[in-house]
Amino acid sequence: MKNILAILVVSLFWSSSLNAASMISINEYIKSNSEYLNDPITKTYVLKRCAAAYLFGAGITKDKSIETSNALAKASNTVMLFAGDVLISEMKWSAEVAAESLKTDIDNMFKYYEKDGNDSFARTGNYMMGNYIGEDIQFCKGVVESIQ
Repeated sequence: MKNILAILVVSLFWSSSLNAASMISINEYIKSNSEYLNDPITKTYVLKRCAAAYLFGAGITKDKSIETSNALAKASNTVMLFAGDVLISEMKWSAEVAAESLKTDIDNMFKYYEKDGNDSFARTGNYMMGNYIGEDIQFCKGVVESIQ
């Protein structure tokens, strides 16, 4: 009986850690950083997250709808270029340093979206619904609209 109880407790801890997301939603991040628009580092973090989220969305939709995939890729490019402009104009970074920061950070963020999206798909059959990824895409839609 003790063995069964121990197995149950361990499996509960294990299953709850499997469902843990790699990142918090952008909305949660903004709640903790309400002045993010005044700080170029936090502002570009949000823009990079949007670029990565849109890239992930473009990748998972390319086989179903090339139009949707292209629109998401274009939105990713829009926020990535805007983030680069912020790094260059507000942080006074060179174009090379800004580009390297964008590449590194967006690649790393994309890997988290990919991991969490694939985990969500394995559990629910949906990559972006019912998790922070879908919330981020919704938030980023407003970001793209505001910078176009």
